[in-house]
Amino acid sequence: MATPNSSVPAETRSTYWRRVLRPLFWWLLLVLVLFGIHTHQRLMEATRLEFTVTMQGQPHDEASTVFDGKPIVSGQNISLGHHTFTVSLPKGEPFSTNLSVWYGDHNLGTIDLKRTMGTLSVTADPPAPFLYIRGPEWSVALTNSSGLTQSVPTDTYNVEADYPHWQKSDTTTVFANQTSTYPIAPHFGGLQLGCNQTDATFELMSADGQLVANQMLPATVRGLPAGDYKLVATHHQHRRTDTLTVKADTIASAEYDFNYGVVVFDTTPDGVQVFSGDHDYCGMTPLTIGEILPGDWTFTLEHDGYQSLQVSLAVAANQTNLVSTNLLSEDYLKAISEARKYMAAADYDDALKASFDALASRPGDAEATAIKNEATGNQYVQQAKDLGNAGQYVEADQKLTLALQALPDSGEAKQLLADYQTHEPEQIERERVERLNRPKAVYDEVLGHYDEANLFEDHELNTSMPVREAETAIADALMTVQPTYKIVFNKSMKPETYLLTASQYDNGILSITGQRTCIIVCGQTTDTNTKILFKVLEYKAKHNVSMQGLLAFRDNETFVPIDKSSITNADNKLLVQIQTGVSNLTARIQGAIGQTPAVTAPPPASQ
Repeated sequence: MATPNSSVPAETRSTYWRRVLRPLFWWLLLVLVLFGIHTHQRLMEATRLEFTVTMQGQPHDEASTVFDGKPIVSGQNISLGHHTFTVSLPKGEPFSTNLSVWYGDHNLGTIDLKRTMGTLSVTADPPAPFLYIRGPEWSVALTNSSGLTQSVPTDTYNVEADYPHWQKSDTTTVFANQTSTYPIAPHFGGLQLGCNQTDATFELMSADGQLVANQMLPATVRGLPAGDYKLVATHHQHRRTDTLTVKADTIASAEYDFNYGVVVFDTTPDGVQVFSGDHDYCGMTPLTIGEILPGDWTFTLEHDGYQSLQVSLAVAANQTNLVSTNLLSEDYLKAISEARKYMAAADYDDALKASFDALASRPGDAEATAIKNEATGNQYVQQAKDLGNAGQYVEADQKLTLALQALPDSGEAKQLLADYQTHEPEQIERERVERLNRPKAVYDEVLGHYDEANLFEDHELNTSMPVREAETAIADALMTVQPTYKIVFNKSMKPETYLLTASQYDNGILSITGQRTCIIVCGQTTDTNTKILFKVLEYKAKHNVSMQGLLAFRDNETFVPIDKSSITNADNKLLVQIQTGVSNLTARIQGAIGQTPAVTAPPPASQ
């Protein structure tokens, strides 16, 4: 069988195969083109420029990097071909290079820029005691320096020169490869100050009131800027003020001498206060003022209770002026007049006070002393009469003895003394009986506040221990010996008499079923005996139970006194409670006052 091509002519077959193979050719060509484009894109993606910018080894993010005139950052894609890459940084020298770029990564590494430098020249004439040059990257502090010339980083620098009385601070800028000059050339003057007093001082102030110098005279002050100054020279409390002009490159001289006169004050009385004309306090007489500036002076003399006095003096240098005078006392005249008036009215208290005021103004004055003694004596006589009327003859005799010391010739005082001495035994006996009965009186008064007190027995003990010691020992025993009591009241009711009340409550340990109250009165009856009266009040608990609802159970517990006469055999434990309370408290008190050893309460009675 013949093939399709066997019947086709040769030219026709060539045309046929071109027609057949042409699409395949174009397809192959397209594939090659697409492959070339993809390869180019892939290679261009990896074509980057890498670099790091530093200045003197330090990274600087603010560096400006430009690639063919456009900003670029490290790692950015770049195009193929010939390019220009530049780097610039403030205060740094620029960098530039040409690049021929083909496919692949191009790493320029670290590009370290050099710091731009310039020269700073600072001169100081005269040399500055302190010279400071401060910049962001370079600073220096110099002392007693004429300046320096130094290669420094380009920047703005603050230059400060400090002289003793003058300062200057300014800025200067250093540019690259240039010299910046900063001259400091102040012109100063000075003052040479003299004084005839070696311990004088001065203050020198500028025209705007700033303190320039403060030291002893004589002195020389140098390094002063030209201008006007205020000088205040001081010697002790004296001042001299002057205005001085300082000229550049010149030392001016000024003399400040203090020449004085002397003023001596001799007054009656002493202790007069002396004030100068402007009321400055000078001292108290007798007084010598050794440093008075020459001239007209007015002094004021003052003393409490005296009329003030003004004295005028013309004081001359190197001379002594004497002021001798007496001051009149207004207070004395007023006080002695009041003392006479009060004595006439038999007002001895105010007369005595007025006489003391008169003696304070004029010590040792005969009339004021006589009034004082008379008022004192009569005052004691009046006090003695009041005591005698109250039956206090012993105390009245003591007042009369004092009255006779002030008025030895007082017939009234002598007569009263003789009369009262006859009544002293009567007072002594009355006070002895009162002392014996005082503890019982206090005891009965206290029990009067307890309606149930008559249900319980009274008890008594005696001791030679002083009442205060006995009371303290009993209170301590009540609070420390088991079972302890709670002290409710502890106070002195009358002289040499103390009341103690204490309580115990059922706490599951005591042999009581309610409350126990003890009333104890300690009283000194004689110098060698203290009486102790006491009573133990016993109470039993009474339960008042109520039920206001199903779950509202309520028990209002109260305490009622135990009536010994109504105790039955079934309540024998109440009788035991009464007996135990008395025996326990008795033993407790006896132990406290040293009659028997202290004991504790017996164990609770069995239920």
